[in-house]
Amino acid sequence: MGESQLIVEYNRVRIARKWMKKNEPFLQVWHAHLGFSLHLFTAFQKPQTPNDVAEQYNYRLDLLERWIEVGVALGHLKKKRGNKLQSDRKMVKYFSDASNQSIGMLLKEMVELHIPTMLTYRHIVQGEKAAILEEDFGDIVAQTSGLLESVMCPKIEKIVKKHKIKSLLDVGCGHGGYLHRLNQKFSDMRLVGVETDEEVQKQAVLKAKNTDITIIHADFLQYTDESTYELIMMNNLFYYFSYEDRLKLFKRAESLLPSGGIFLIVTPLIRSRHGQRFATGFNSFMSAHEQMYPVPTEKELISYGKQAGFKRDQSIPVIREGGWYVLVFKKK
Repeated sequence: MGESQLIVEYNRVRIARKWMKKNEPFLQVWHAHLGFSLHLFTAFQKPQTPNDVAEQYNYRLDLLERWIEVGVALGHLKKKRGNKLQSDRKMVKYFSDASNQSIGMLLKEMVELHIPTMLTYRHIVQGEKAAILEEDFGDIVAQTSGLLESVMCPKIEKIVKKHKIKSLLDVGCGHGGYLHRLNQKFSDMRLVGVETDEEVQKQAVLKAKNTDITIIHADFLQYTDESTYELIMMNNLFYYFSYEDRLKLFKRAESLLPSGGIFLIVTPLIRSRHGQRFATGFNSFMSAHEQMYPVPTEKELISYGKQAGFKRDQSIPVIREGGWYVLVFKKK
């Protein structure tokens, strides 16, 4: 083998090693997802043997032991005396159902919904029919959307204060997280949420019990209300609507706002200044589903706004690495 061929082979091996290493971070996601979905971090919250947990949950011991080996290597589990294992405290805190700080649903959405869809992409792009998981993920999506609230809410609160808002309609309110946070800050504000998923709406109604928050089960495009609102907000909804219906959303919002009223949109944007790795990947996922649509661009939303009688007031990057923005439109 000549020197030039050796260099070619060396570079090939170097690139192969590089791409192998790129897979390693997913091992952490896989392990954490299994630990959350199978309640294993909770099971090992106190030191337990693999046999005890396998018997308690009726799991296969050999595969449980493989999961444990990975967990020890990653630092998710710690070895204890007597062949016992214990979950790292952070894994219990962030990946157990019982924890009020759990982010496990985020991994569940990614591993069970997003990744399977992306793996079918090579079939879909060739025009083939692919079995995309169409399980009802409404509740999971509502919970993961709630993770954005702590980041988005301070921005929304500033806009509410700036415009002295006294009435607000949250379209696609999910479990009503934003409404509850706003209710704590602005107790005299009229707060109404509209949710199209009936099961999610029922849960939201239960959570709003003993508050002045109203949660309505309705399709916003068909929703009628005799009163108007000073601010209408819409969080992460545009990729559920076709281009034609997106303009209808703006027009529907315009009909429920007085002159000078605010239409506030929280959404990832493609072809924006920030977070395009995530936004383009997310856009690929959305485009693969027949009932979902591409992530919008800022230019597109501004165009809808003009056609519906709005002018763009603000564009605020909130989660830069994800390309998430708060867009504020004011009715003319």
